[in-house]
Amino acid sequence: MTTGLKRRIVAVTTVLAAGMSPALAQEKITLRLAESLPAGHVIHELVAKPFMELVTKATNGQVTFQHYPAEQLGKAKDMAQLTVAGVADVSYVVPSYSSEKYPLTAVAELPGIFDTECQGTLAFYKISHNGGILETREFGPNQLRPLVTIALPAYQIQLATSRTVKTAKDLEGLKIRTTGGAMDLMMRSIGGVPVRMAAPEIYESLTRGTLDGLIFSYQSSVSYDFGKILKAGTEGLNFGTAIFTYSIGETKFKSLPENVRKALVEAGEQTTREGCKRFEDGEKVAAEKIKSQGMKVIEFGAEDKKVFDAAFKNVAEDWVKDMDKRGKPGTEVFKAFTGALAAGR
Repeated sequence: MTTGLKRRIVAVTTVLAAGMSPALAQEKITLRLAESLPAGHVIHELVAKPFMELVTKATNGQVTFQHYPAEQLGKAKDMAQLTVAGVADVSYVVPSYSSEKYPLTAVAELPGIFDTECQGTLAFYKISHNGGILETREFGPNQLRPLVTIALPAYQIQLATSRTVKTAKDLEGLKIRTTGGAMDLMMRSIGGVPVRMAAPEIYESLTRGTLDGLIFSYQSSVSYDFGKILKAGTEGLNFGTAIFTYSIGETKFKSLPENVRKALVEAGEQTTREGCKRFEDGEKVAAEKIKSQGMKVIEFGAEDKKVFDAAFKNVAEDWVKDMDKRGKPGTEVFKAFTGALAAGR
């Protein structure tokens, strides 16, 4: 090979290397995505899977994911702390499972507070990102960065007990699974007994009779196959909801290249906006499926609905007072969230 040819090859190689995209020029990155959810769960299919695909596409394949479902890397209640510690890189985190560290996030779980799921979802995203009050007062101090934030469809009461329920009073004394926080307050306000429990533990408790029922979305109930043991459930009410996130530890986030951080943030926002609509559409389908398995709809009367409305209002007031009493900015967070809801109507 002549000296001139060698020089031309070196020159061409240099030009090609300079023109390569940063993603191709940089080292491949594999992120561990952990979930407490079973494989194939609706939340994974409608949220995590599209999110991973968006990130991989935006980085031209530089970032790929290893998926760890079904609590393989840790229990649901511990996932926030495990993510911050780096056991997992990106995780399905339900803040109310760690309500001692994330009490303020329960503002979006208050019963009756929003009209549609996307309205609640986007309002929560607003106050938990870009300098919002939940970012500065809760997620940031706990070194957790939410990427995707979704409010599930309005939760309904779903019962596996043989007790006949026709009025609000018939719910008194029933042991109902909640996720903690505002949902506990709501359950007590209508006379029920809240039992805080992570989702993977519910089925066995319902079949054993240690739980009478649960407050859940119908899509999640379908994913856990609760339909075959449910006897009665509500429709068209809002007994609160649960906020879930796909989050990354702040230390891990800051260690990633700038283009990867950008891809994670942008994919998170896009998945949030698109994911809430997917859930809105899917909830009606899921409810019909469970009814086809034998669940009867509880038809509450107008007076019962007044009872619920009054209870929901009291729950919000009590939640704000409790947060303020504990030295948390409950009033400020409530105003920020309801303001974001109003702006989105």
